[in-house]
Parts: sequence; structure tokens; C-alpha cells
Amino acid sequence: MTILSPSYADYTCEDPWADNVEEQEMHKKVSRVVIPILYSLVFAVGVVGNSLVLFILLRNHRSRSSTDNFLLHLALADLLMLITFPFAITEAVVGWKFGDALCKVVAAISRLNFYCSSLLLGCISIDRYLSIIYAIHTFRKRSIDTVHYSCFIVWIISFLLSVPNMFVLKTYQMGNHTACTYSQTHFRSNPWWQTGRFVNHIVGFLLPLIIMTVCYSHIITTLCRSPRREKKKAVRVAIVITGVFFLCWTPFNVVVFLDTLDQYQLIGSCAVKNNLPIAIPVTELFGYVHCCLNPLLYAFVGAKFRKDALKVLKHMGCFKSSVFARVSTVSRRSSTTESESRTVISTI
Repeated sequence: MTILSPSYADYTCEDPWADNVEEQEMHKKVSRVVIPILYSLVFAVGVVGNSLVLFILLRNHRSRSSTDNFLLHLALADLLMLITFPFAITEAVVGWKFGDALCKVVAAISRLNFYCSSLLLGCISIDRYLSIIYAIHTFRKRSIDTVHYSCFIVWIISFLLSVPNMFVLKTYQMGNHTACTYSQTHFRSNPWWQTGRFVNHIVGFLLPLIIMTVCYSHIITTLCRSPRREKKKAVRVAIVITGVFFLCWTPFNVVVFLDTLDQYQLIGSCAVKNNLPIAIPVTELFGYVHCCLNPLLYAFVGAKFRKDALKVLKHMGCFKSSVFARVSTVSRRSSTTESESRTVISTI
């Protein structure tokens, strides 16, 4: 589903592909073959990974830390976002076949979980900041209920932020293809459209990124002063967390920001206009890859979680007992060196 991809029927620039049959066919192949295949891959990997995270965290509910509970909500948010992928895949192949009402609902679900995932990543960085920069033993005693209340507030805020999308999206006939998108003809006079874009730029990306950068910068500074090797290992993980989030979502947010500027006629480049229709869905897909990486970055790096995951996979018959024994031996060795770092950065 093209949540943020606009209808470009009102653009005044001449389409460079209008007289180029080969380029048109290539564009169709990318839109209707390559992108659906990639969406399907992200969907499969993301559902399996986040379902495993959810299963293990729910099973070990008595021993969950505060960060574990944030991870639980993060996995749920990623799964809810992933359930919108079949609609996007269907739309790319045969067009939108589900009507206006479901177009609005699916769009709201996708945006809700986009904001929820971003804000939860910010909450996790704050949780680790409090655990490391300040007295660890003090914050370890804080109520788990407080974490769940915080997550509940994040869900409510995310829902409210996703509301503008329900007022601007509907189905449009674009040639012989029906799309779930919005018309930009009255962009500058549509307060819902403007609000949605502003929220996407600021709350969905910049705010979480700033929070993560500030928190992890202080964490890195603090841990670098520690002579312990395992703590410095946690520094590398913190860098990866921030870097992957930035890498996945920056291209999409830059492209959407350029599109926003273009709607205010602040960009006169026809090259930018003509490449936005393909740039937005491609970079959006690249951002959604983050749903697959979250289980690896926030869960499987942890020795305890890795051990639990191996037990689940063995129980499911994914590998033989001999293989499990060898992998478990390696996991126990790494867990010896990581045991102290888990008290510093929870399950990571």
C-alpha cells in the first residue's frame, strides 16, 4: 500500500519515460515484480523473527527486565506493521481491491506502528541511559508496571498521530491501476495532509533519532571510561543500534521531505519530480527492513535470549541434538563474558 506515495497526475514536468517503452516496462517490472518480492521476503523474515521474540518474552514473563518489556511491545508493533504487507503486495500486483474503508484502516495501522516502533526505540534508549548513567541498583527496582504504562502511552500517542492519514487517503484510479493513496491537488490547503507530513518528519524520525543519539552518546562516553572489555562490547552494540535505525529510515525521510518541499513549489528540478514516484516506495521498503533487524539487534545479541531461542528452535526440530550441543557450547562461552554486560544493558 502506498501510504505516502502521492498521485503525480498534476505534475507539470514532462515525463521522460513517456516515449520510452523500455523504460516504462522496466518501471512496471520494478513496481509489480521486484518490490512485491522484496516485501514478501521482509514479511516472512520479520514475522518469524518477531514472533520468536514475542514467544520467548511471553514465556519468560517472570524474569523480564524493564528493557525486555519494551522489546515485547516493539516486537508487537513490528508484527502489526508487517500484517499490512500482504495488502501492499496485492496492490502492487493487481491494484487496490479492498475499498476505501479498508484503505483508510490499513493506512492508519501502518502509520500507527511506524510511530510506535520509532517512539519505543527512543524509550529503550532512555531506559538504558537511566540504567547506565545513574545508579543501576536504584533503577533496577522501578516497577515493571511503569514500563507498561509508558508503552500504553506510546500506543495512544501513536494512534492519535496516525489519525490524519485516515482523512486524506482513499482509492484513486490511476490509468488501469487502482491505488490506495491521496491526491495532492489541494496539498497546501489541506490541514490534515500538512499535519500528517509534519508529524512524519518530526515525531516519526527526527525526535526518536535525537533521543537515541543523545542517550547513546552519553552511554558510550560513560562506558569508554570503564576498563571492562564486556562493557566496551556493549558500546559497539549501542553504535550499531543507532546506526542501523539511521541507515534504514534516513533515505525514506529525505525523499519524503523533498516531496514535501516540492508540494510547496520550493524545488524546481524536474529530475526530482520525475524520480519521486519510484524513490518513495523503494526507500519506504528499505525502512521496513528495520522490522527484520530488530529481533537481531535487540534480542538475539543477548546471550540469555540466544540460549532461549536455541531451545525453542530445537524443540521445533529445526536442527539435530548434536548441532544444538555444539551451538549451546559456543553460546555458554559467550554468555560467560556477557553476563556482566547484561546487567548494564539488559538483554542486549
